[in-house]
Amino acid sequence: MSTFGKFETTVVPSEIGETFTVDTPVAFTVHDHLETGIVTKQLKNSAVIEINETADNKQLMSKSNGVIIVNYKQMKKI
Repeated sequence: MSTFGKFETTVVPSEIGETFTVDTPVAFTVHDHLETGIVTKQLKNSAVIEINETADNKQLMSKSNGVIIVNYKQMKKI
């Protein structure tokens, strides 16, 4: 069986990213609105964040399917 198109690579986060490990709660700004979420995957210079749903962010949740990629420099640990 072929594994064409499927690559397993190890991503090493940048020095700033070492602070934001998986399951870390974070705050960030999207379209001038403060949002919160949890890191689900680390990338080199950013992370995949599962957004916490609130009454005010239903449109963002709908557009992004509840996840967003955020640069480490734009996140704060909470």
